[in-house]
Amino acid sequence: MELTDKSIIVPVDFTENSEFAFQHALQMSKYIKKNISLLHIIKKDREQSEAMAKLVEFEKKMHEKYGVESYPIVRRGNIFKVIKATAIEINALLIVMGLYSAKRAIKVIIGSNVPFYLVQAPPKNEKIVDIVVPFDIEAKSRIQLNWVVLLSKYFDSNINILKPFINNNFKNEKMKKNMCFIRQILDEKNIVFGIRTSKRETKFNNAIYEFANEINADTIFIMSYQFKEFILKASKFGMKVPVLCINPATNTTILPGRY
Repeated sequence: MELTDKSIIVPVDFTENSEFAFQHALQMSKYIKKNISLLHIIKKDREQSEAMAKLVEFEKKMHEKYGVESYPIVRRGNIFKVIKATAIEINALLIVMGLYSAKRAIKVIIGSNVPFYLVQAPPKNEKIVDIVVPFDIEAKSRIQLNWVVLLSKYFDSNINILKPFINNNFKNEKMKKNMCFIRQILDEKNIVFGIRTSKRETKFNNAIYEFANEINADTIFIMSYQFKEFILKASKFGMKVPVLCINPATNTTILPGRY
């Protein structure tokens, strides 16, 4: 299944992180051939004209600096609701957003059927080279495979799967079944991947950080139900690796497969 004509949304608040998010969206759009929509949210209708003028100026600056046009959108309302509503309205593929606060971000992410790509710094490389994909025993984590297939197709990325060490026979059987399914899908898609098991004495979240640092990962995938704990602890490691946060309810009809 080929991607349909979807846009990448970049919420803009005119801070440094907005430009970081634009840079990452640009990286994505360059390879998957999608346009970029800039979204600014206002509180009152009377702010519309001024906000649009400021957003158009931001778009002009990004165009001059990076050579790619984007499309300004101004919407009024609650930021936590409007971002998700706009994503549905324009049938967005992805939302690329600067990350300031995990507690604020979780309010936007939970319940979104469009994944969030959260960034805190410019891209490390011209393209996404190394991706860390943690899988646990939950079957719903398999939805990450859709994005593994997508990014592998366009970026030819290295897929680095990490699974937890499990010292429980019942859970271990569930993990084996999950990994068997994952291997089967990736083999069918001719995707080259590696699998590592975290150390017995290391907490799984800590193992994700350590693995990502070790291979200098460009991106980490994380399920939305793991997001709060993951991001809150990530700050202790000084990590600024972009995180693709995927909700189990993500709309997969726009992706190359459904798992």
